[in-house]
Amino acid sequence: MDEEVASPDTSQTTFENGSDSADSSQEATNGDGGGISIRDRLQTESSGGVFTNKDLVRSDTIIDEDRIVGRDDQLGRVVDNLKPVLQNEGIPDMLLSGPSGTGKSLIIHAVCKQIIELCESQDKTFGVLSINCEGPKTADRAVYRLVKAAADDLGVDPGVPQTGVSTDQKLERLYELMREYYDGVIFILDEIDMLEGPYQEAEYNSLIYQLSRARKLADFDGPISLTTITNYADFMKDLNSRAQSSYNPDDIFFDDYDANQLRSILRNRRDAFKPDSLTDDVVPLVAAFGSQTHGDARKAIDLLRWAGELAERRGADTVTETDVRDAQEKYTENRKLRHISGISTQKKLSIYAVAATASYAREHPEWIPAGPAFKTYQFIADTMDADQYSRETFVNHVTEQSTYGVLDFERRGKGRGRGVHMYFSLSEDPETIMETIREDSRFEDLAQEEATISAVVRERLNQFRSKN
Repeated sequence: MDEEVASPDTSQTTFENGSDSADSSQEATNGDGGGISIRDRLQTESSGGVFTNKDLVRSDTIIDEDRIVGRDDQLGRVVDNLKPVLQNEGIPDMLLSGPSGTGKSLIIHAVCKQIIELCESQDKTFGVLSINCEGPKTADRAVYRLVKAAADDLGVDPGVPQTGVSTDQKLERLYELMREYYDGVIFILDEIDMLEGPYQEAEYNSLIYQLSRARKLADFDGPISLTTITNYADFMKDLNSRAQSSYNPDDIFFDDYDANQLRSILRNRRDAFKPDSLTDDVVPLVAAFGSQTHGDARKAIDLLRWAGELAERRGADTVTETDVRDAQEKYTENRKLRHISGISTQKKLSIYAVAATASYAREHPEWIPAGPAFKTYQFIADTMDADQYSRETFVNHVTEQSTYGVLDFERRGKGRGRGVHMYFSLSEDPETIMETIREDSRFEDLAQEEATISAVVRERLNQFRSKN
């Protein structure tokens, strides 16, 4: 079975230089056999409309301080910590911890925005070098993103390539940009706990160690702060001794919002909508749903925006309780399973093998060794008469899904001379993952092979354990 099957698609549009299909009046065929002009559709105003400034109900928008609700203590501490920058005095490192959607990123960026403006009024340049650590995964990539953030802020060339040079060279370029252009700098490492890397010791240790000593290492005269953001209250306990010795932050905890605070947050963003476009029950209902998801303001704000978008799609000029409930239903759909439904055949096959190994193992292990899972993949591929790829490709297909929250993975050493083994841990119930994949007609017959696959899984696991 091929991984990707090309099929004729008469409605597909190709936009290439010189192509006839790139005509500005391009039409797409609708279900009735007629045509619609893409440009006309894009330029036609919606018959309804409830928003005046949709950015106010985007959770990543940096808002003004008068819209920050229920975080007076945390806001005050961040302000007090960064205020000395204005007198060119030293500033402390900070750790902002607490559940997702409780205002950590919101507050640090809102305060930094004001610091930047006040520094500009004093003819000083304050650099806010912020990255989200979920993407880079390794310290080397994270350092390059900091270099890129500084270069983009300053309008200069990064000066180092993303690959082909050492992490130390990238750090030196970062320090060079700091010395040449900035009077003060704050590093903001959001979701720092995601910077784990491929080895046993998490890579956030080395990055924290380097950046917490940046003033000395960079020979930088101005104030520097390293601010890390995490959902885990006990993050400091996971640092190694070197990182702990150099990083002593002011630990600022953000607790969950309650329903009353969520209502205040949402009311402070009502001007994202046209006057009288929200019925009276919309904000209380959104806040109630938000408080049920552990007081996550980000999700509540997104839910309010989705409700407005649903109202606009039906051409309405009012957002109602029904729109909120429909938006909540949309939100509660399992995104991970929906993602699995849309991946390629080979990736489904790889994930199915991992799920089957977890499901059919006698002990139902939390962590699944890659070796037996790969052997299961080979057997299932034979059963389906599908192409088989190498173990490296199989592992790449599986570990890629960590980006989408489907699973985690780690490498574990088995002791001197015994090598290192890869392990996977699924974030969803293995049987549910298998059922989702079997909804694809190419996999539906695997339900009839349960006994055989189960026997293969247990045999491979027994062999793995006997050798390790």
